[in-house]
Amino acid sequence: MGLIHGLTGAAAVLLLLPAAVSASGVWQALFLGGFALESTLAMAALTAALSATSRALPKPEVLLRHVPAVASVGSVLLGGWWVVA
Repeated sequence: MGLIHGLTGAAAVLLLLPAAVSASGVWQALFLGGFALESTLAMAALTAALSATSRALPKPEVLLRHVPAVASVGSVLLGGWWVVA
């Protein structure tokens, strides 16, 4: 999911531009492989850091009960706004 999300932005076009203009198929494969590997490692590192931080913080019961509902409503509202706008 992260790979698809990352490829949909304008940054992906700028990052993949060197591979697109390269005449060498080997260079294109190495560049795209490196891009995929480094993107995956960066996402894994961020996930590990967020996980470690969330495990270290106290978890109030009220917060645990209401966060999923607030996140769900926020997600639906934001999605609806994007569709309308």
